[in-house]
Amino acid sequence: MEGGPVRDLRDMAWFQRNLDAGVGALHLDDHRLIAGDWDGGIHCWDLEGELLWDAKTSNRVSGFAIGGDLLFAVCGRDIVCLNITTGENHWTVELEGSSDLVACTPDGTTILATSSIFDLEMNDFIESTFWRFNAEGELLRQDSINERPWAIEMRNDGVAFLPLGRPRCGMIRATGDGLHHTPLPTSSPATCGYPGQSHMVIGHADGTLSAIDDGMVMDDDTYTNQPGSIGSISATEHGFLVAISIEPGAAGAGFGGAEGLARAYDGKGSLLWQIETPLGRNVDHVAFGPIIKDCTSAWVASWDDRLSSLEVRTIPEGGSLMMVEMESRINAIIGNLEYLAIGFDDGSLYLLQGELLTRRLDSDASPVADEHRSSMAEKLRRLRS
Repeated sequence: MEGGPVRDLRDMAWFQRNLDAGVGALHLDDHRLIAGDWDGGIHCWDLEGELLWDAKTSNRVSGFAIGGDLLFAVCGRDIVCLNITTGENHWTVELEGSSDLVACTPDGTTILATSSIFDLEMNDFIESTFWRFNAEGELLRQDSINERPWAIEMRNDGVAFLPLGRPRCGMIRATGDGLHHTPLPTSSPATCGYPGQSHMVIGHADGTLSAIDDGMVMDDDTYTNQPGSIGSISATEHGFLVAISIEPGAAGAGFGGAEGLARAYDGKGSLLWQIETPLGRNVDHVAFGPIIKDCTSAWVASWDDRLSSLEVRTIPEGGSLMMVEMESRINAIIGNLEYLAIGFDDGSLYLLQGELLTRRLDSDASPVADEHRSSMAEKLRRLRS
């Protein structure tokens, strides 16, 4: 497939903001965009770009969960509870080790967070702790294990499922009564997971994809084993995207080998298309994005220690809509059928909107005109600052 036109992300954006530190976490819904940065800042805008509130936490923000009118964030060693409308801090609790994951019930009455301890000599995680709180920040339960969980899915009743790394691997079912371990179809450690659809998809180091529906392992024939470790997953009702790191020349790579793959599958597990990256370039993120030109969009972000590359393709055909290159690494990306947000290591944050992208991509502006428009836009930005 031929690549789409190379575009300046600033020209395509619905709005752009610049934070004081790298973007560490994003939340996007029908009303707002929330970004957490590496200096502990949490910022909330409406979808027109108006800043609604700012909040300051203790350290790097790495994840969000939303329940009722509450926002829960893991920040360094802490879990923080904020009012999602005003940003008011309701409570902060310090955890043991580095906070990792957070999830909550839809009403925000039960919250589960995990933290882990990393041993520099062993170069591995040696202990993880599960923390269960109520909406007032009262600790209900604390349990520890020797593995680190890599994803979390929480049911409405407060039961959560978390795939594990070494040594046991498998999955933990966390309830109000404690932790219950169960094996998965592969003994390979989990590397990532994507919750929030009808079931959770788990990626493993050996390329296996597992599916968990309400704690039950689904028929694994739906998901084709991949030729390398799974690094990122995105899923919708119509299919899923997966990013894979592979060894050069491994089965499934292109002729001559590749550093990584991004693959798109339909809901029945049939391969739609794939993108291969050259040696030295890893696929960091895959995400579904807004409707563009009447098609669902798929976004593939890669990095080669110098430039980020963002390729946008259609679902299901795989036609390339556009390419973007940036000099900063993409840390977080999240999308829905209307918007997509991208956060970079240099603190820049972009929100893109499907209808605007369609108009911009359909415009007859020549590359020279595009370059001139980008230059003028940059001059205006400098004047305003």
